[in-house]
This record gives sequence, structure tokens and C-alpha cells, in this order.
Amino acid sequence: MTIKTKYIMILKKITFVLSVSAILLSAAACKQNNNSIEKSAGSKTTDNESAYMEKVRSNASTFHQNFSSGSFEKNGPLVDENIYVNSNNAIVIGRDAFVQRIKRFHTPFPHLNLRDRIVIVDGDQVGLLYIMQDKQDGPYGEIPASGNKINVYAAEFFTMNEDALMKELLTITQLDQLKKQITGKDKVEEFEKVTLLPIKPTSVDFKKLTKKTMDNYVQYFNTRNWTALEAMFATDANIKINGTSYKGTAALITDMKKLIEKVPNVTYHLIRNVAEGDRGAIAYEVNGTVKKGSIQDVKQGVHFQFDDQGKIISSVVVFNSEDFENQLK
Repeated sequence: MTIKTKYIMILKKITFVLSVSAILLSAAACKQNNNSIEKSAGSKTTDNESAYMEKVRSNASTFHQNFSSGSFEKNGPLVDENIYVNSNNAIVIGRDAFVQRIKRFHTPFPHLNLRDRIVIVDGDQVGLLYIMQDKQDGPYGEIPASGNKINVYAAEFFTMNEDALMKELLTITQLDQLKKQITGKDKVEEFEKVTLLPIKPTSVDFKKLTKKTMDNYVQYFNTRNWTALEAMFATDANIKINGTSYKGTAALITDMKKLIEKVPNVTYHLIRNVAEGDRGAIAYEVNGTVKKGSIQDVKQGVHFQFDDQGKIISSVVVFNSEDFENQLK
């Protein structure tokens, strides 16, 4: 092989190496650029989601403020034109019908205040715990004006559309307690002091944990796994069941067992599960068989707070006992 031939071969090798290097550098640069674009898009999505959730929170809070001030018509623009409402088993469809529905309390309770205790925003889902406060200055059904005060807990679950307008509403109110209070069976001397409770920021993994825990709350009842149910709670958890406060899970489990004594095949069917930070809320249907047939239109709502380990440190259970008891007769 001549020197000239060797020289040409070396040049070809160098050219090949340089070509390959250029291709690899170009691919690396392209990948880096794509990663930057993906990160930017992810950041933009996160920002959009954050803005959407804040709009949801604002609209959800404004709804009760308008109600309390008697500005019922202002709630119309906050809901979808075809909103679906299940308000204590009364079904209402459409914006106009919804506005008329929320006016119904104005006659018996002209100055009714809906005081928010907890507002949880989870994407397009909202879970609220609030307290209704006023005195009865007009007839409530067949119950004449009594002048008695009410301090009644209620749970609501909103589903919002893409514009953060409410498109679905589920309301669960302690209407049994309301009747006891206005008739004087349970006398309310002073209104409960209500402030909006804070939500402690947590991680995505913690949210998954709390949503799973709330799902298990339903599943452990259905399987009668009382040991596992009790283990989800902190030892000194504060529990309020339809207006009565307890310490620890004993009263809660006893209440559940009493329900089973009345309807042995009773189960819960989860219909809402919302979580934000150290708080969460669920709603579920109560199903089973009674003398008249299947249980109809019985729902409960529960609000939870969790400690740093994911244990439940407080829960508030809201329901109308008459929905269930009337079907046992």
C-alpha cells in the first residue's frame, strides 16, 4: 500500500468519525430541547390547573356568601345552565329552578347564614362542611314559627365545569336536627363560633394515601373489618356524629354496628372522594333491604383531617336520620 493510499484511508476515517460525532451531538441537542419544551408545557399545565382550582375555590365560597346576604339571584351566574341538583333527595335541574330552590329557606329563616367551616378543592370537585345558623321566624312546613335558634351541620359536594361553574350539586343536611331544634327538643342557647379552618399543604403521595384511606373507610365497613377501621384513626381522634361529639372510635363503631342490627345486609356505596392537603371528604349511599324493599335515597357525608402519618385525627359525620328511620316503619 502506497503512502498516498494510506493517507486517503485515514482521511476517510476522520471524516466518518466527525460525521458520527455531529449526528450524536445533534440528537443530544434535540433531546435536550424536547425536554425543555416538555418541562415548559408541564409547568404551564400546572399553572393553569392552579388558576382553575383557585377560581373553583372562589366560586364555591362566593355561593354561600351570596346566600347568607340574601342575594340569591347572584348565584345564578355561578352555576351551569343545566345544573343537576340533589338537595336532600329533591332533584332540581336547570339554573332557574336552582335559584328558586335556594330561596325556600327564606320564609322560615329570613336571616339564615351558611357559615363555611371547611372548603376542599380537588380538581373540579369541591367538598364543603358548613353550619346553618338563624332563628325560626316563619313556618317550616307544618311547624309554626318558634323563635328558636338552629345550629345545623351540612355537607355539600360540587362538581364544576371547565369554566369553574357548578354543574352538579349534592347536599346532605341534618334536617332531623333542624326539626328537633326548632321544636325545642334540642335547645340551642348560643350559635357555634365558626371560622374557616386552614388546610395544610402536603405532597402528591400524601394525597394518594388519604384518598385510599377514605376509600378504605367505606370498604372496611362493608367487610365489617372493625380492627382495620379502628387502626385508621389516631387513638384520641375527635369524632362528631350528627351533632354529638366523641373521643376515639368506640362510639363510631358502635353506631355502625347498630345500623347493621337494623339492616344486616347494609352497605355503603362511595359516590364522592375529595382530598386537599391534610383534609378530605367523602359521600356515600347507604344500601340494604328493609321490609318495604330496598333502601332508597339515604346518603351520608364525612369530613376528615389527617396527621402527618396519614392517621385520621378528626371526623364529622353528617346525615339526616329520618331518611333511614322512616323506611324501617
